[in-house]
Amino acid sequence: MSWEQALKLIHEQHDRIRKANGPSAIFAGSYGWRSSGVLHKAQTLLQRYMNLAGGYSGHSGDYSTGAAQVIMPHVVGSVEVYEQQTSWPLILENSQVVVLWGMNPLNTLKISWSSTDEQGLEYFHQLKNLANQ
Repeated sequence: MSWEQALKLIHEQHDRIRKANGPSAIFAGSYGWRSSGVLHKAQTLLQRYMNLAGGYSGHSGDYSTGAAQVIMPHVVGSVEVYEQQTSWPLILENSQVVVLWGMNPLNTLKISWSSTDEQGLEYFHQLKNLANQ
């Protein structure tokens, strides 16, 4: 297939979907290839194109904490995922219920992008012991 045919096919399908379902049916949330600089950043280029073509559905937050960035302001009044966190001793002393969503800390604390957090694992074991009392 030539580039001309491929671009025509993509345009036709994009146009069909937009006309049938509106711009909210088009998701433009690529974390794709990029080089240094903004000019060649795939996500920016995709979103610019989609805006010119009539709009799209985007995403909130970032890859690591997208859901938390949306809900945390309603729960604690700020996007606390990037602020000073409540210390484990305070959580253990003062919490009756701890809710986690979208994660399994017993796995993620073992495979962190920087270094593992053995202390965090110990606090989860203490939390479990408190729940069993």
